[in-house]
Amino acid sequence: MEAIKAILTAFPALLCTLGAFGLILLLARLKVPLWAAVVAGTAALAVAFRIPPTQAARAALTGAIRPVTLGLVVITVLLLALSQTMRSAGQLEQIVSLARMLLRRPAVAMAALPALIGLLPMPGGALFSAPMVESAAGQTRVSGGRLSAINYWYRHIWEHWWPLYPGVVLATSLTRSTLGAFIAFQVPLGVFMAASGVLIFRRAHPDLHVTAAAPAKGTALKLLGATSSIWVIMLVWAAGSAALKALPQGALPDSFRKDAAKFVPIGLGLLVSLIWTARLNRLGGRGLAKVMATRSIYAMVGLVVAVMVFQYMLEDAEAARRIAAELSRQRIPVTLVVAVLPFVAGMVTGLAIGFVGVSFPIVVGLVAAMPGEVPLRPYAVLAYGCGHLGMMLSPLHLCHVVSNRYFNTTFGPVYRRILPPAAVLAALVGGYFAALRTILAAR
Repeated sequence: MEAIKAILTAFPALLCTLGAFGLILLLARLKVPLWAAVVAGTAALAVAFRIPPTQAARAALTGAIRPVTLGLVVITVLLLALSQTMRSAGQLEQIVSLARMLLRRPAVAMAALPALIGLLPMPGGALFSAPMVESAAGQTRVSGGRLSAINYWYRHIWEHWWPLYPGVVLATSLTRSTLGAFIAFQVPLGVFMAASGVLIFRRAHPDLHVTAAAPAKGTALKLLGATSSIWVIMLVWAAGSAALKALPQGALPDSFRKDAAKFVPIGLGLLVSLIWTARLNRLGGRGLAKVMATRSIYAMVGLVVAVMVFQYMLEDAEAARRIAAELSRQRIPVTLVVAVLPFVAGMVTGLAIGFVGVSFPIVVGLVAAMPGEVPLRPYAVLAYGCGHLGMMLSPLHLCHVVSNRYFNTTFGPVYRRILPPAAVLAALVGGYFAALRTILAAR
């Protein structure tokens, strides 16, 4: 009893924050909608930190309407509308069919097809790539657990750095980085994940490695044309980013310039791509209106806003400063906290934007409170790597659920397949963090 009392006395802010995480996890396991669970966690956070009701309401409103939230809402709507447009027009099916012809080896196709679909983030997107993974296996007998693990793992190899993922955009904003700089340091995490996923194919049927006949001439060009919507986004984003950088100093207010650099180029790229895709597939105004009326788009928007309100409530409660003070008094390594908090948040939410929104403000605050000039970048890499790992192991992840359902398997067989690559990935993330910290500290 005395030990419990000592812990409660030593870590009140940390325990309050973890308690809010725990409430969200409990409610989610009880099938409460995730946005509602996050709202309940936000309310619990306000009560735990003894924030007066009027101040809590003001913080919730501010968190919901501040520029970063509104920017994320716009981007979320545009990217989900684009995904839905491509899917309803049959463009995604065409992309996968052409890619299957080019890749030839079943094992390569089974990994590459969900990765290809992963370039376009969409809720439950693993359900779209699942039939492709099954088809790529051909007549070879492969267990449902292995098929689901391959589909689920490789569907998410881009999520550490691909700029179309809201989690990447939010992490860039919270770490006060540019998108280009953030991506440059995050790319190795995606490489580590793709490489470690090879373990899922361990002891697979040898027929999966048999090379098929070469594809017909012109298949690669057809695939390039089918994926034009993705390249339009990247071209407009690159041009928009360059144009903003070329503006003379003082042409825009500094605060607006920072927000514009994070959201305008990618938002404009998504908008242009949406228009391009609609015209390419002869989708008129009514068709676009039907896409924009899709309920799942606005359900995701509600979740984004809820997470951003939770994140701002953490700021208003000064959770990062309080936790930093507690840890410094107890001498708990900051590195351990930076790894564990995002991992827990990833497990709780099953979303990249979830673990970023609820843990990165604390990570940034903890690093800022460390003595001396400590570079944030290695800790941001560690936090994102661990958070993403927690997200991948979460039973709340929608892709995990729908993929298992499609392949008629349960969590157990899939966990047995993904835990070995997850352990390797964790070791690689830790090694990369240590190397980055050493290199950047020496500068």
